[in-house]
Amino acid sequence: AFNTPQEILSALPRSPQGAVFFLDIDLKNKMNGIELAEKIRIYDPRAFIIFTTTHEEMAMTTFQYKIEALDYIMKDVPDYTLRIQQCIDNVLAKSQHSSSSCGTKICFSLPEKKLFLSPEDILYLEADGPRRITVHTRDSIFQYNAYLKEAAKQLNSFLYCHRAVLVNPSHIRSLQKSPGRVILDNGSSCVCSFRQFQKLKLYLEQQQEK
Repeated sequence: AFNTPQEILSALPRSPQGAVFFLDIDLKNKMNGIELAEKIRIYDPRAFIIFTTTHEEMAMTTFQYKIEALDYIMKDVPDYTLRIQQCIDNVLAKSQHSSSSCGTKICFSLPEKKLFLSPEDILYLEADGPRRITVHTRDSIFQYNAYLKEAAKQLNSFLYCHRAVLVNPSHIRSLQKSPGRVILDNGSSCVCSFRQFQKLKLYLEQQQEK
């Protein structure tokens, strides 16, 4: 337990730990809980973040900041303790799945550390500039400097759904034609061009026939 956001940030380890953070929105500080969550993501991209607060109106803001919180629990709900326990059980289940996963891990060079991820943990990658990629995983979002073509070589099982987006086909749940979107198994989505839509559709049909 910490009294200020600064205390949490100074206590964070220098290597990703996949820690669990229960954060309030109003921290009685110049930094609020959403801003703190953003900074935590830099140090620990695989962190599990759960907001527990009385500020229900701020729930949508966490989505706008793309924090990908595990849950948003109101403090005054009757089943508050149960919701906390369910979050912990969810974290344990995700952690066990991650530790039992096999396969070669990919190294991502971030500004302050190196991050190793299994390809299966990645949902999609999106080019945000000439040499800037945003990586969306099951639990977090982070950015690193590279060309998307370089990432495509490393992740050779991934498919282009747009010239600026590489998607993990194992996480595709469905395709939406208009507007073009790829719907992923965690409920999120990414853009899909008309040309790549046809290729992905054919690919998924072929996979179903196997």
